[in-house]
Amino acid sequence: MFNSLDIIEITGRIVRDSWGYPGVEAEVILENGAHGRATVSLGDTGRAEKQAELVGGWLSETILFEDASDQGRIDWMLSQAAEENRVEEDGKQGVLAISMAAARAAGAGLHLPLYRYLGGTSAPVMPVPMMSMISGGGGEKGLDFQEIMIVPQGANSYSEGLRMGVEIYQTLKRLLSISGFSTSTGDGGGFEADMKNSEEALHYLMDSFKLTGYKPGTDVLVAINADADRLYVKEDGTYCFSKESRKGGISINRAQKDMLAYYLRLADGFPICAVLNGLWKEDLEGREQMMKLLEHRTLLVSDDFAAANATIIRMEQAGTVTGALDMVEKARKAGHKVIIASDGKDTEESFLADMAAAVGADYVKSGAPCRGECTAKYNELLRIEDFYRKFGRAVMEYSF
Repeated sequence: MFNSLDIIEITGRIVRDSWGYPGVEAEVILENGAHGRATVSLGDTGRAEKQAELVGGWLSETILFEDASDQGRIDWMLSQAAEENRVEEDGKQGVLAISMAAARAAGAGLHLPLYRYLGGTSAPVMPVPMMSMISGGGGEKGLDFQEIMIVPQGANSYSEGLRMGVEIYQTLKRLLSISGFSTSTGDGGGFEADMKNSEEALHYLMDSFKLTGYKPGTDVLVAINADADRLYVKEDGTYCFSKESRKGGISINRAQKDMLAYYLRLADGFPICAVLNGLWKEDLEGREQMMKLLEHRTLLVSDDFAAANATIIRMEQAGTVTGALDMVEKARKAGHKVIIASDGKDTEESFLADMAAAVGADYVKSGAPCRGECTAKYNELLRIEDFYRKFGRAVMEYSF
């Protein structure tokens, strides 16, 4: 006789992410009729058909008739099967999709919302939203830095913090439009305004704070996602700011010491509370110097736990639900703040919102407060907060 939470069927299908690229969706059905779905973007890999076959084929057979509530065993079996069959790195999204779908099915089978299944029955500590405002990165327009974000500080609840972000985003849009900048959006929904440099972008953000009625540094802070690995040129050991060079008419290549001085100058001039991936990941010496310079005033965020005081955790990097929970535990033991984040190319999957609430993450990073793949996460957190306002027996905290 089957356990009511045993997995009896797994289906894989192709869906589309926020940029029209393929994604893989796994659907898990249990003996008691409960089911769970989860979706992971594949990006521009061209391997969608293979992923759907993998999820619906031998990978799913690995965990058929297993207890879905034994998440550790499910994830171990999936990971082992992928390793033994030499699944390529871009093929592991199927493992993650099944892992998340199994967790969602197990929660449904136990009549628990996902965040309570993952984190227990106590009221969650709601995360602070870290919202993208101005985008850059590898495209033709925007900044050399990947994105500049805002972090509401003067809010009394998650919902109030999100509302502040929405108001600032709309004010910034009008301000950029009046100033003649494009308000098209890049990865994560930030505006791809073709500005001279990051200082100009930060000044526009400060103006948008004030015009919306918020005080910079008191009500709202700023975070920079530098994505320095993309800027770093190994051949000459410098960081190439190609867009800033093109607009300024001179070549701007910053060495390690120049980058440190640059971040220090930005932190002196603007209320910057976090820098994500500020230097090349392998430059541990430089990252340690950056820690000495800025750790007392700024979160220095990485995903490898080295020379940092905050850890960013993405489901895609963690690989499984258990992997993400383990990363959170490791970050907490290191005394780090925890940021649960999504990638730029994403789907409407809201799993990370439940994960953020379940583990009491300090921050949630899911792009701008616009576009469905971003607001799906923010809205799910609104529902979680609303449930505990109405029915929770414990007092809800807000992790500012």
